[in-house]
Amino acid sequence: MFPIQAIHPDVCKGLSVFFTDIDDTLTWNGLVPAVSLRGIERLADAGVAVVPVTGRPAGWCDHIARMWPVAAVIGENGAFYFSYNRERKEMRRVFLQSEAERKAAQERRLSLTAAVEKRFSFARRASDQPFRMTDTAIDIREDRESLTKEELGELCGFLEREGAHYKVSSIHVNFWFGRYDKRVCLEQYLMERSTERRSKKNGPFDPARALFIGDSPNDEPLFAALPHTVAVSNIEPYLPALTHKPAYITTFPSADGFIETIDCLLEKREALS
Repeated sequence: MFPIQAIHPDVCKGLSVFFTDIDDTLTWNGLVPAVSLRGIERLADAGVAVVPVTGRPAGWCDHIARMWPVAAVIGENGAFYFSYNRERKEMRRVFLQSEAERKAAQERRLSLTAAVEKRFSFARRASDQPFRMTDTAIDIREDRESLTKEELGELCGFLEREGAHYKVSSIHVNFWFGRYDKRVCLEQYLMERSTERRSKKNGPFDPARALFIGDSPNDEPLFAALPHTVAVSNIEPYLPALTHKPAYITTFPSADGFIETIDCLLEKREALS
């Protein structure tokens, strides 16, 4: 890993899509500071499409797609992406599973959720669960005292034995049934972007023109997916457990590291203009 300041100016100049995690990446103590939203606006004004990639629920993602200055949002750990066309006033929702697959997966997931809550007295659903469509989120520290490492290990071990896909974020353990994750959905989004470019005779989209920034183990698939990846410095406790580490790391944590990254990218981009 290198400090974000080491990123090459040519990478900054060619940047077309900026993928970002939300919680503890662009937030600070659970809030989205104005400087983070302004940072997203600055990227958009510079011609860089911003796409949040999050474990947050569909209900939140509808709001984000509509009201944030973003091109799209990938939600529920890769179950879907939403994009809002402001000219046509039209929301586009793309799911990676068919309706029949989602229904079958939901039946299995609800059964497993009941089993989790019966088996583990410490397991409680996240407060945003009512707004989810495809996964279950267990709160590990958002609205409660943090689970112990032993409790977290027991929970994850049980989910794995039951055949569920799961990811651990800085606030939740999310689990679902389906062969997708954030990486699969990101690649689907980029494939669609390539198709749009070909229709305009611009050629396929080059992944080297995309960058991802995150903060936790559930971002590891994206650290492996793209050549240009960044982590805010609060990832440091998790680094020993990561097989695929980010290419760059910030000096500052959370929202401060997010803005540190944007400042660096735009300064180097503007220097070559």
